[in-house]
Amino acid sequence: MNVFRQEALDVLSRHTGMEPSEIDTVLSRPPKPELGDFAFPCFQLAKDLKKAPPQIAEELAEKIAGELELLTEARALGPYLNLFVNRQEFSRSVLHAPGALAEDIGKSSEGEGRVIAIDFSSPNIAKPFHVGHLRSTIIGSTLYRIFASLGYECVGINHLGDWGTQFGKQIVALKHWGEEKDLEDLDALNDLYVRYHEEERKDPGLADEARDWFRRQEQGDAEAIALWEKIRETSLDYFKVIYERLSIRFDHYTGESFFNDKMDAIVDRADELGLTSVSEGALVIDLEEHGIDTPALLRKADGATLYMTRDLAAACHRHESYKFEKLLYVVGTAQSLHFRQLFKVLELMGEAWAGDCMHVNFGLVQGMSSRKGNVIYLEELLDEAKRRAQEYMNANVDKRPELEDEEAVAEAVGIAAIFFSDLGKQRIKDYNFSWERAISFEGDTGPYLMNAHARIAGIIRKCGIELDPDADVTLLQEQSAHDLVSLISRYTDALREAAKTCEPSILAAYLLDLARALHSGYKELRVKGEEKKIAAARLLLLAVVKNVLASGMKILGIKPLEKM
Repeated sequence: MNVFRQEALDVLSRHTGMEPSEIDTVLSRPPKPELGDFAFPCFQLAKDLKKAPPQIAEELAEKIAGELELLTEARALGPYLNLFVNRQEFSRSVLHAPGALAEDIGKSSEGEGRVIAIDFSSPNIAKPFHVGHLRSTIIGSTLYRIFASLGYECVGINHLGDWGTQFGKQIVALKHWGEEKDLEDLDALNDLYVRYHEEERKDPGLADEARDWFRRQEQGDAEAIALWEKIRETSLDYFKVIYERLSIRFDHYTGESFFNDKMDAIVDRADELGLTSVSEGALVIDLEEHGIDTPALLRKADGATLYMTRDLAAACHRHESYKFEKLLYVVGTAQSLHFRQLFKVLELMGEAWAGDCMHVNFGLVQGMSSRKGNVIYLEELLDEAKRRAQEYMNANVDKRPELEDEEAVAEAVGIAAIFFSDLGKQRIKDYNFSWERAISFEGDTGPYLMNAHARIAGIIRKCGIELDPDADVTLLQEQSAHDLVSLISRYTDALREAAKTCEPSILAAYLLDLARALHSGYKELRVKGEEKKIAAARLLLLAVVKNVLASGMKILGIKPLEKM
């Protein structure tokens, strides 16, 4: 918390009898910058004081006027008491702060020694990366970077869909219509899988053959395991290329198969605790008395385990391995019932940390398409984004500088368009994707943020003066300068709030506000040709804005460019 806000909390506490922590929850920003820097609502005092809120605000303004140091004015505006900071001191505290020009601006150590484990992306092997896994990948990787920026030790887990009856089908397809070389070609494997389903409609006996191959796989048959391992290896190599393209990393690729030897212990433990019962031959845990109508299925009638069993084993393994403070599952809202069951069963099994598990759910995305049709794979989508970005840049070639690598810029712009289209919305909401809107350099888009950053980079290159970290920033008298300084001061708070709510859109909205404030004020804050000290102060302000934009964009998975 900055010292200006702390002074506001302390002085208000002395004259209202409220605790500073209580005041902190209601102390907000006025709707317009010219109305002050903090606004305290007096409604909650009206009942005890038996006075109207506007009168309380007037009286408070008179009482605290002589006690202000870092704040310069207390002004009653209707039912609110608005407080104004000393702008010169405020600018110094923000722009001369240690690390204001460092790459790790806004970062903190508050999470040091605490672990956040995040389960995200989790595509199915033997298939190209479907766009349906994109939201989990984008949101999960962004949360990883948000928590890491606050000092937490993050553990990124890719829980691959690498086990199940589909592999029996895949092996049958390979045996009937494939060649050995197909094991190293993911497109060929996918085509074979599609063909299997076409052939099964003609010959239902293939289903028995597939079940037999999966049974052999579960029993450790050498040939079945060797084929499965090769399919998994080919898939994982392909996925890693996609993740590299997106600058996303994982600490562990522990898919469903990893927990094959850990599920019996979970089932035995649930039995010993008296949690299980048999329903139509299946082993279940009845959760009706806990408000969940659907029982949790641990084992099917034929003895096969299910997702619930694997997820229980996975959660226990993760807590034992990482001692996490939070375990986040970044999975679509459609799986809400599964996670309610999972967390309740963990609780019933006596796991005190069950409450530290959280389903970070998200809505659906509609409208994503490429030129190849309706079944969209991520690689096609990224290629389409790059192509459209290149077209947009070529159509506006007279407005941009000479670029050393146009293809790399188009790639970065395309990825920014896709990522920000997702992260700019509250994650729980469904949204309609629009190429025209996403790729635009105007409006609430990733390219708009990139443009703001590149615009400052251009000013720094062309202004004709050197950046002075000790410039006299008390010369920044413009309202637009104060607006930017105020926004810079709130960067770490935006990261904290995004982490607290697992809501990346909070950071996205903050960066848009900063970019808008820059675009509104950059003409007024001209550097080139201005008086030397004023130019130096403005250049330092713009450089810090650029630094915050770069830091926040990287956290969102967007590459900040010097030219575009």
